[in-house]
Amino acid sequence: MQVTRLLSPNMVKGDIIPLQTTQERHYHGLPPREVPESTAVNFADALNRALEQVNDQQIEAEKLAIQMVADPGSVEAHTVMLAAEKARMALTLTKNLADLAIRAYRELVNLR
Repeated sequence: MQVTRLLSPNMVKGDIIPLQTTQERHYHGLPPREVPESTAVNFADALNRALEQVNDQQIEAEKLAIQMVADPGSVEAHTVMLAAEKARMALTLTKNLADLAIRAYRELVNLR
């Protein structure tokens, strides 16, 4: 079996290997551009949006259930059941994630 070399031995000096930039997007020794704070989404905002979506699913499922009781012909039963199950699964996932976060926090606090 023949082994082909990608780099000649005189190009490699210790653990320093010269790299070629082949595209304009590659790093050319320029300082990295700073991302404005307005475009960067912080964790608290992302968490609030996720919790709002879970809450919206709960409200939608409740509205559909009330609509099914008030006017049975206006909404299909399977639509109500799907909305209720989606809301239940989202709430269960949120509760489990909160429990895991609390457990991880307690383990970090109790490190000895």
